[in-house]
Amino acid sequence: MQIKNLLLIVFLCSCLFLILCKSHSPVELSVNDFDFDGSLGSRGATITKVGRNHFLVDLGHAPNHPDWANMLQFRIKDHAKGNTLRLDVEFTHKSPHYLFNDYSLSWSYDKKDWHPVHWKGYQVNIDMRNSDVMLFPEFTENEVIVGHQAPISYENLEQFIAEWEKSPFVNVHVIGTSIEGRKIYRLEVTDTNVESSNKWVHHFSNQHPGEHYAQWRMVGMLEWLLSETGRDYLKRSINHFIFMMSPDAPSHGWYRVNAEGVDMNRSYRSQGSSDTDQAHEAYICQKDLEELMVSENPVTDLWIMHTWQGAVESIMIPGPEIGTQVGPLTEFREIMINNDPLLLVEPIKTEELDMATLGYWTHGPHAQFGITTVLCEGAGTFYTVEKNKKSGIVLMKSIAEYYR
Repeated sequence: MQIKNLLLIVFLCSCLFLILCKSHSPVELSVNDFDFDGSLGSRGATITKVGRNHFLVDLGHAPNHPDWANMLQFRIKDHAKGNTLRLDVEFTHKSPHYLFNDYSLSWSYDKKDWHPVHWKGYQVNIDMRNSDVMLFPEFTENEVIVGHQAPISYENLEQFIAEWEKSPFVNVHVIGTSIEGRKIYRLEVTDTNVESSNKWVHHFSNQHPGEHYAQWRMVGMLEWLLSETGRDYLKRSINHFIFMMSPDAPSHGWYRVNAEGVDMNRSYRSQGSSDTDQAHEAYICQKDLEELMVSENPVTDLWIMHTWQGAVESIMIPGPEIGTQVGPLTEFREIMINNDPLLLVEPIKTEELDMATLGYWTHGPHAQFGITTVLCEGAGTFYTVEKNKKSGIVLMKSIAEYYR
């Protein structure tokens, strides 16, 4: 009798153990858990279940560009906790013009702390133009956000601006609205207590909306200016920042374009802005620049912020102040080297104006106004927010020392 009771107890305990294990096992992810239409989205993406926590994603394309893939961005709304995730990602165009897997992705639980994750095919130098695989670790929260590089959504930018605007040194200008009705912001950062007629005027802008590493570089520059270390330079400079020239893009995963499908870095009009001959947002931003150029404080130098592979690389078309009102470029190079112990930024280089590329934001403004313009590329392998912000600090600190 005692043996029977013991066996019954063992049996009941085993059943209870199995029930508890089942009740604590994660719920398998389903297609319905994925959202490609949020503030960080990927227009036209479709998802199909392949196996347990294994899915196939077919990417959509940019407006008017069937060969330009939209970037992979989505939100897992629920059931991520305790699960890993495999995504087989495809772009079905025969000859894609830009790779969807050229850069890493990042994932986050709160859109603040971003963790890089890398494509498997591209990592081992396989030519994966049309397909690749992304493997995510086991998640510890139910909701997860995934985006290109280390993404900044339009909503994130507005949150940042709301904090920066609390500073007495920041003035926020709404210079227009996008095609979908989002505000285009220009932030002006200076010490208004100091007379402005002799200040250097720097202009920093991001044209390609999917190049988020460049946007984080600009965040680092602005934050340095507002720090105790950088604040003295605000007495001698005015600094303009346009973080998103195409603010509609992050919610659709557009890498280079606006809603009209125009490459935003090929949207300048050197003969003057035109509301009929330019992309909508490009016209707004160029018109704003033209108004600055005829103001009491015209722009001295214009920095075009992009992302490419390698370290940050700055290529300048010099304006009239270089070597006259400020030192020779050899001095700028030495300053950058001294400020960069982590080797995040290459010393500045120069190039001549190319008349064939006046539609570029680096060449067009120089042709129109004769001012210094700088193409600022790189940071494609700076996978973290902090590293990109540090590269921005190196740049801004060097600009402040050079433009004495």
